[in-house]
Amino acid sequence: MEYKKETRSVEGGWPMEHWQWKQESIALIAKTREAFKDHKLLGLKCPGCGLVYFPPKPYCKCLSYPDEWVEVKDTGTITTYTFTGAWAYEGIKEEEGPAGEPLIICGVNFDGSDTLTVCTLGDAQPEEVFVGMRVKLKWPEKIEGRLDDIAHVVPLKE
Repeated sequence: MEYKKETRSVEGGWPMEHWQWKQESIALIAKTREAFKDHKLLGLKCPGCGLVYFPPKPYCKCLSYPDEWVEVKDTGTITTYTFTGAWAYEGIKEEEGPAGEPLIICGVNFDGSDTLTVCTLGDAQPEEVFVGMRVKLKWPEKIEGRLDDIAHVVPLKE
């Protein structure tokens, strides 16, 4: 692969009023983070198409404004996943890659939500993971109302 050392620029500007949604998203996430303290996941439901967004977002893909707060369950389904660690790549020796245990990163569709949340999966080996695997949120001992409070899931024992 060839890398170029030159920098290119494009004339024009990006009007900042188009970035208003970022501020709205911050306010929505703040309400969701507060709910974590009560072991609750809050999403926003769109009145136009019925999709539930978790984490919430201010605009729907149908161009409506999600406005109904709904509780989302802390169980869900893995819809995609990947692994980190040198062991996952053929031809790379362990000492050449990242050290430690492999990290399993997965996209989870929490029950009651129509969107994906990225989490790490614990209490499972890479060969045990599959799309469709049921998982449960592993709440931290001390919930601080931060997004990383919902960063870890474990296999659901049904």
